[in-house]
Parts: sequence; structure tokens; C-alpha cells
Amino acid sequence: MYPSFTGSARRPRQVNLSGRNNNPFAASPASKNSASPQITQHTVAQAQAERLLRYQERLRPPAAGTIQRSWRGYRTRTHLKNAWRQDWDAKEVADAAAEGLGAPNLREPTPYKSEQDCLDQLRLLVHFASQREPRDMDRLILFARRYRSFLTKTGCTAPSDIWTFPLLRLGRLIVFMLGLFKSRVTPSDLNILLELLSAVTSTIPQQMASYSEEYFGALRGVISNSKNVYNMQIVDRGPLEEAIIALLRPALPNIAAVYESFAAQFLRTAEIPEDILRTISENIRIEDLARAMNNPFSCAPPDKTLPQSMNREELLWLVAYFIFFCRSANTSRTISTDTVYVSVLSKYISHLAKDLALRMDAATTTVSVPNDATLSPTAVSHPPLPAFVRTEVLSLINREHVSGLLAGAATPTDLSKTTLAKSDQTTNLAVYALTLLRAFPGRGDDIRLWLYYGSTSRKDGGSDSSIPAIKYHYHAASQTSIFRLIKEDPKHALTLLNPGARRRVNLPTVPNRDEQWQVILLFLELYPMILKVMDDEEFLTGALSADHTESWARRSALALEQVNDLTVFLKNLAFSMYWNAAEIAGVEEPENKSSIAEYFNGNLAALSENHPDRRTWRLQDATIAGVPGMTMSYMKGMVTGLLRMIYEREYVLYPAWAIFGHWTNQLSSALAAGFCHLVIG
Repeated sequence: MYPSFTGSARRPRQVNLSGRNNNPFAASPASKNSASPQITQHTVAQAQAERLLRYQERLRPPAAGTIQRSWRGYRTRTHLKNAWRQDWDAKEVADAAAEGLGAPNLREPTPYKSEQDCLDQLRLLVHFASQREPRDMDRLILFARRYRSFLTKTGCTAPSDIWTFPLLRLGRLIVFMLGLFKSRVTPSDLNILLELLSAVTSTIPQQMASYSEEYFGALRGVISNSKNVYNMQIVDRGPLEEAIIALLRPALPNIAAVYESFAAQFLRTAEIPEDILRTISENIRIEDLARAMNNPFSCAPPDKTLPQSMNREELLWLVAYFIFFCRSANTSRTISTDTVYVSVLSKYISHLAKDLALRMDAATTTVSVPNDATLSPTAVSHPPLPAFVRTEVLSLINREHVSGLLAGAATPTDLSKTTLAKSDQTTNLAVYALTLLRAFPGRGDDIRLWLYYGSTSRKDGGSDSSIPAIKYHYHAASQTSIFRLIKEDPKHALTLLNPGARRRVNLPTVPNRDEQWQVILLFLELYPMILKVMDDEEFLTGALSADHTESWARRSALALEQVNDLTVFLKNLAFSMYWNAAEIAGVEEPENKSSIAEYFNGNLAALSENHPDRRTWRLQDATIAGVPGMTMSYMKGMVTGLLRMIYEREYVLYPAWAIFGHWTNQLSSALAAGFCHLVIG
């Protein structure tokens, strides 16, 4: 009974070979200092482990209950759905037997006998159908064929409200099932599903619009997978086209969200067949699409102005499709004149300007770009643009389109009293024109010439007269706060070019600084063109004559007072860009210059002896006004080049002593010496 009984009352001896007593209460230390630290740590660890074990034991029963409850629910739902499947199959077999068929015919099914029978089968189907069940796809296709036959037989196009919720669930089911057709559906069955989806969407468009993102994502998958699984030539595109436009045609309260999903999900697809695009263009509302594409720019933060789910290749296709829709809808004139269209194209093309410039002409372009870590050149190969994208983008570079940018800008008779600089249309046109110049540098001269020949119209005494683009853009530029401030004092240019630079003067707040710079930069791009084609007599005339039969160059000439104001502005701007080049670029000057010549001769190489490459890179590539390609070095060359052209023209027409006084009287005496010869001489 007691196998360990020895007959001795003495407690057996405990031997611990580790030299540690596992019983903390076996001995009472004489003092606190005599307790072993190892014993204390082991006791705490053992207590924590026991506490964790008790906590896990408390969690185990409710966790087991949750698992069992979930399993019982899953098993019950599975059994219930299987029972519904059996009832649904039994009904289909019974209907086939009533028609004298042994089994339901998937190819030539019979229509439902009544609307109630169709509704009952639909309710069962949407309750048990699942993407994970392979046979549910066959059941869905069978129902689609019978439902189509039922609609054809009865001619019912607008069922009662009791159908709304079952049809909505059916539409969602088809959208989810379309993602699985790659391995389970034949082309004929795919067409049946698309026809059913079109019918459901046409019946309840407002409800289906709530799932527009999934809707167009599924259709994008159909096109992408069709190119890989099937030959698109053997797939009937009629049902696919009808499914695409079914959600775009109705005038819905939430149509803006529908077009946003259409642009973000469907138009990112590469190589959509052109006949499908043509069908879409005939049924789409291009105004809603333009607003939807412009919406991400107006609502997103400044650093996230594009849909984050798109890469640059997908954005290229999106822009190409948008241009195609505009041209196919016979709105080429509207593209040039409507503010929304120009705004959309300018923002997207501005974002893609680098890709377009590098990939437009060459079959395979290899360029050298700096590495951020070492600033050493690295060769990067750029693939050519797809043929469709290249064709559509190049359609923007023609005289009719570019010259017509100002065609819809109606201005009053007194142009000098009109505030053009605050007009959204003026800003959008400036951004768009600058974007074209930066994105297509090889066609820059053609674009400038077409812009120069552009004009706007106005009513003058009941007769129509045109305002040359040069005058329009000069008045827009001269009315900006930036033009006025820099003309008054060259010190203002430092802060206006770089708001983060150290302020030397107290400047008023300049709203929309980048937009004002863009208006000014466009004029600076265009004015050299008129100086090249204008003779001395036309330059002196200053467009004082009101005879509209004169040459376009004479009508585009600025008044001499306007040329003088422009000269002062350019002189102050050029001086500040050279004198304060390091501060504008955000680079601290390593040393004080002993003479003005050091600011204009080799200033980039002399900025720093320790880090010449980094400072030179920052000075050359400091972007102005957020315009791609409008770097500090490019703007310097543009401003000084225009300044030289005006100086050479005035030097021929006026005595040299008058010219020297006119060009130097605005500079301080400390900086005037040698300035004229160093900048423009």
C-alpha cells in the first residue's frame, strides 16, 4: 500500500546536483545580503510562467467555444447551401422533364414558364452561388441562358421593385465570376455572362453604380485575359461593348464616381481594341470623363496628385484613350478651348513629360542620368512608346490644335483694363503650352510658331477683331504681382524664385506664385519668336495702327513703353539670377566675391572647392514654378538670350549713349560698373 515506507521517521535527504535549492522556503537567510540573486530571479520567472499558464487556461474554454461555434455555423451554412443547390437542380431537371428533355440543355435551354418561377430560381441562386464552387459557374450560365430566353419571350424590360435586390446580388455575382473565366468559361459562355450583366445593369443602373470600381475592374480583366487565353478575333465584342457602356450612358446622381472608376480601373488597360474604343466614344459623355480625370488632382494632397494604383505606363494609356475619345467625338476644337480639357491634358502630360521626351522618337533611347548617392552618370534604357500612344499624343502637335488654344478666350475691348492674370483659363493655357514645349523639345520651334499665330477674338464696335497671342500673353504676364515686384527691385526676385531663400526685404504675400510664373514663362518663350520674324519698322510701330489688314508681325508688336517695362523686368531678373544664384538654388556661398565678374564668369565652378559636383548639379537643375524641364540654367539662358535680342534691336535703332543710360539707370551705383558688358555685351 505504501511502497516507499521504510520504517524510519527521518525525512529523506534531498540532493541537488546543480548546487541550487529549488525550495525558496527551505532555509531562512540570516540577513538580506545573504540571499542569492539567482534564487530571486528564478522565483520571479517561475511565478510569471505560472501566471501565463493560468491566463492561457482561462482563455482556452472561450476560444474553444468560438472555434466550435464558427465550425458549426460554417457546417450549417454549407449543408443549407447544398440543400438549396439540390432544390435548384431538382427544379431545373423538373422543368427539363416537363419539356420532354432528360436533363437541362445548356446550349438551347427553355425559358421559365412564369415570372415567379424565374424569381424563385434567382433568389436561390444568389444565396448559394460561390466562386469557390466550380459547378456554380455552370448553374449561373444555365440561368443566364434561360433568363435571356425568358426576357425574349415575355419582352419584359422593367420588372417590378421586388426584383431589385435579387438582381443586384446577381450583378455582383457575375462581376466576381468574371474574374474566374480564364480557366472555366468558353468564349460563348463569356458572352452569355456579359449579356446578362448588361441586362442587369440596364435594369438597375443606380444600384450597380455602387460597385462601379469592381464592375470596371472585372471588365478590364476580361480584356486582359482574352488576349492571353483566347484570340480576341473569335470573341464577340458586342456583349463586351454593351457591358462597358451600360453603366456610362444613364444620367445617374453618382455618375461622377462611375466615371472616376471607369478612368482609374478600365482605361488603365493596355491595347484596348480600337473598335471597342470607338463604340465607347459614341456613348460616353466626354465632359464627365474630363471632370473625373481632373478630380484626383484637385482633391489629392500636393505630393499625391495621381491615383496611387497606377504606374506611369498605365497613365500613358489613360492619356492616349482620353485624347482618342476627344478626337472621335469631333471635339478637337473644344479640346483647344475648353478649360477642363486643357487642364486635364496639361496636368497629365506635365507628369509624363519626361517619359514622352525620352521615348517619343528613338526606337530605344539610352540616356545618362545622375545617381542620387554619387551624382555619377548612369545609363538607362527607355523602351519606345506603344504605337497607339505615340499616334494619339502626336495628334496634339499640329497647327490647328496649338494655334486654337486662345480661340475661345473672349476678351473685352480694353485689354489693358482686364485682369487676365487671375483667369483660370489663362493659367491653364500657360501650363498646357509650357508642358507641350517641355514634353516635345524637338518640336519646340514649331510649337512656338503656332502659338505665335494664335489669337483670341473680341467684339469691337459690332465687328469681330482678333487679338494676337503675343499681346494677350504680355498683358497677362505684366498684370502679375511677380512682374511688378521684380520690375521695381531686383532683390524681390530672390524670394520669388525660391520662397525658402533667406529674405532680404519685406515682401507682400504673392498668391499662386507658381501659376504667375507659368504665365510669365510662356510669354518669355514666345516673344523671341516675334523678334526673329519682325523687321525694324514693325518693331518701332508698336502696333499703333488699327488697320487689321497689316501683317501679323506688325499687329503683334508691343508698344515701346511695354518693351521698356519688359526690358527693366528682364534686366532685374537676370541680374538677380546671376548675383544670387547660390541662394536661389539653396546652396550657401562658400566665400565672398571680390568683384561682380566672379558672379558671371565661372560662378558654378567657384561655388565650392570641396563639393563642386553637388553644388553645380543643384544650381543647374533647380526647377522653377514646378514646370518639368524649366531649370535654373535653362531660364538663365532664356532670359539673357531675350535680353540680348532686345538690346541688339534697340542698339541699331537708337544712339549708343541713350541705350547705355536706359539699360543701367535702374542698378545701384555699386553694381552698375561692368554689368552691361558682362550680361549682354
